[in-house]
Amino acid sequence: MNKKRIITRIIVSPIILALLICSYVIGCAKHFVKYIRYGGEWITYTKDDPKRMDDIFKLLKEQNNEQTN
Repeated sequence: MNKKRIITRIIVSPIILALLICSYVIGCAKHFVKYIRYGGEWITYTKDDPKRMDDIFKLLKEQNNEQTN
């Protein structure tokens, strides 16, 4: 092993650790906000998804009504 590389890695490691901690804290905060916003569901949706799901539900309901008539 090259001792110069190890010393460089030890010197740079606190900076890398701080960047990793920041990115994980930001990711955790985003998931927490989505968890709270979407009613405690682990599957998070975009803002347009509920509208799309409602459209799909209406389409399926219409197809079901056509088949029963």
